[in-house]
Amino acid sequence: MNRRLLLGSADDLTVQRVSSVAEELGDELVHVSATSAEVADAVAGFQPDVLIVSETLGPIPVLDLIRQIARQDPFVGILLLSSTSDPELFRVAMEAGARSIAPLGFTIDDLGQRIESAAAWAGLVRSHIAGDNARVLGSGHVLALAGSKGGVGTSTIAVHTALEAAAAGRRACLVDLDLQSGDLATLLNITHRRDITDLIGLVGEISAQTLDDVLFRHSSGLSVLLAPREGERGEEITEAVGRAVIGALKSRFDVVVLDLGSVLTPAGASAVEIADRAVLVATPDVLSMRGCRRTAKLWERLRLRPEKDVTVLLNRISRGVEVQPDLAARLARLPISEFGVPAAFRAFEAAANTGEPQRLVDRDTRRALARVAESLGARQPAEPVAATGRRAARKRDAGQAAVELMGLLPLIGILLACLVQGVMIGYSHVLAGQAASAAARVAVSPEYGFGDIEARARAELPGAWQDGAQVTLGGGGGDPRWFDPDSEVTVQVTTPAFIPGVAALFGDALNATSTAQMRFEGRWP
Repeated sequence: MNRRLLLGSADDLTVQRVSSVAEELGDELVHVSATSAEVADAVAGFQPDVLIVSETLGPIPVLDLIRQIARQDPFVGILLLSSTSDPELFRVAMEAGARSIAPLGFTIDDLGQRIESAAAWAGLVRSHIAGDNARVLGSGHVLALAGSKGGVGTSTIAVHTALEAAAAGRRACLVDLDLQSGDLATLLNITHRRDITDLIGLVGEISAQTLDDVLFRHSSGLSVLLAPREGERGEEITEAVGRAVIGALKSRFDVVVLDLGSVLTPAGASAVEIADRAVLVATPDVLSMRGCRRTAKLWERLRLRPEKDVTVLLNRISRGVEVQPDLAARLARLPISEFGVPAAFRAFEAAANTGEPQRLVDRDTRRALARVAESLGARQPAEPVAATGRRAARKRDAGQAAVELMGLLPLIGILLACLVQGVMIGYSHVLAGQAASAAARVAVSPEYGFGDIEARARAELPGAWQDGAQVTLGGGGGDPRWFDPDSEVTVQVTTPAFIPGVAALFGDALNATSTAQMRFEGRWP
């Protein structure tokens, strides 16, 4: 039949038996994934007709993995290999997205029939749905934030990173895995009677309805899963519960932000292992850098995550501190995030005290948080789909406004030129008045002639105003030596053109005239 099969199993015997069955049936086993983390990428890369997955596959619980794959690529027939034939397991597996269940001790006929059924179903679905939507991609980005020590701001950064993701239009969920001393409820002013302990008895059966009942819906659009109200109940959140919860959220949200606190718990360990990105939040001081180093080495010893895959995010950075990013990298011996959060206690104070993150209004701080969220993968577009509704309308309006502004630029330029020309005309009147007054003072002295009077008037004018300036004497027959109480000096200047074409609009208004009276003060009879 030459169907493409993909197997998810870490058991060598199972791999050999499935390979033999595929060869017997004439099918192609294109890939074998040993962990659940590899399966999603393998499905996207190899695009199999049938996915065969063993119930023993980890670290993500197999039912959550099936649910994730069914969402990621609903046109793949999923076959579960299980050691039991419990009807309840069959029901839950079908709800998760599996097409059939085969026993781990399968025969060629058993597995062949189920492969045939799953492949036929997948082919039927593909035949009814064609076009660009034949492959629906989507797998949540899990971001784990842990503190190098207490009080470094892990919860604050987790809150704002998740809010940035929600503001960018992504389906975002914030999870408080600081199980004994979680502060997310306080930072978001949340009062909710449900928390993560309500999911303890539902490992492997966490449905969409169950999550809807437990999650808190924030006004920003962010979903929040709270830590236990009684800190001692944090011990009930085992590694298995952590895996199940994170796996369920990963399959339903675009971004899942995990606040792990500064103490490693079993659930936190599963989060570090499953997360797509693990980040240590630290402050720029030696104690915090040593905490980063200590935590990263602990994670590697427990085989949760290699040191090279751990990033340090600096909080409260400032040019005035001794430990700058380059020194921090040498102290922690870990990669330092390109972007950090500046030291701005006052900016965060109102938001933290009231539980209203929107009260953080400092532009520089908000811009820094947005850059951090983007660098951590929280603000990347969820899907390359066309915008609809109000968001699309706002984008169209923004584009139209930009086009209209470009059309107005020439008019704005003309108006500014006219304004400058008007200011120059006013300045011309001031200059004419000063020149006339200076000339009048010279005119009353007998030793000066008309040429001296005109020269004095021009000397008061800047170079651009001297061209075309006219000086005239009135009364006394035009001779200042003849006493005439009505003698006066008149100065007329022409305002230089700021832009020739624009200056023509002002016409005679470019000419400024001022007259000054000669005051002889009785020097001649």
